[in-house]
Amino acid sequence: MDYINSSILGIIQGLTEFLPISSTAHLIIVPFLLKIKEGLLKSLTFDIFLHGGTLLAVIIYYRDKIIKLIVKFFEGIFDKNKRDDVNFKLSIFIILATLPAFFFGYFFKDLIEQIFRTPIFSALFLIIFAILLFIADRIKNKSKDIEKLNFFDALIIGFFQAIALLPGVSRSGITITAGLFLGYNRKDAAEFSFLLSIPVILGALVFGIKDLVKSGINDNFIILITGFIFAFLSGIIAIKFLLSYVKRFSYLIFIIYRITFGTLILILIFLGKI
Repeated sequence: MDYINSSILGIIQGLTEFLPISSTAHLIIVPFLLKIKEGLLKSLTFDIFLHGGTLLAVIIYYRDKIIKLIVKFFEGIFDKNKRDDVNFKLSIFIILATLPAFFFGYFFKDLIEQIFRTPIFSALFLIIFAILLFIADRIKNKSKDIEKLNFFDALIIGFFQAIALLPGVSRSGITITAGLFLGYNRKDAAEFSFLLSIPVILGALVFGIKDLVKSGINDNFIILITGFIFAFLSGIIAIKFLLSYVKRFSYLIFIIYRITFGTLILILIFLGKI
């Protein structure tokens, strides 16, 4: 049963990390619904492996773009004549947009989790920020592409991303919402969100691994790898699907899902099932 639950949670992590429906909310609520009681599957160790899988997914998918960003970043650092390159600017904006999340995560993450990491808050935030995504998605003028990104837009998206510390908000959902509010087209808003996920997930892993080293890995390694693999595979699928989907359609399907899921959870809480 541990392997089945590990696979399920890995799939959920991979899909919900990149689809705008909140991985944190699902990983809080689904174990309640499935009555998962295995300590390993609720541990920091397992969480690190799941995030490692989604990090690998986005790195593999954007490997060519990442290499280009890194090369242009260092070229621009050492040669001011190359700082007008779009990839140098984008690398700087990714760093800039990451800073608010690191700041608030470092100082407030534990406090936020103590107060808000419950099914009821996750459900409420699923609904509230679905409505915000709906409003942003209805904006008529969404013609800007990722090459039009500037200092202030990157900073605004970064502060929106920091809100994703609240369970149920969705890191991808809130950064896509910010991009849409700022007039970026659906695909490029999603693409910047995915690129922005790399330093954020990597930072979370670094902090997590630091604590993991202290405690050591004394658990079933195969169960951990199972979750990692399924998070990686479903993450790749989620990225490909969303980028293809939003070229033709709005985010309405995800908005409906969030509101439906959040409402269902509130009903189950009211009935005493969670």
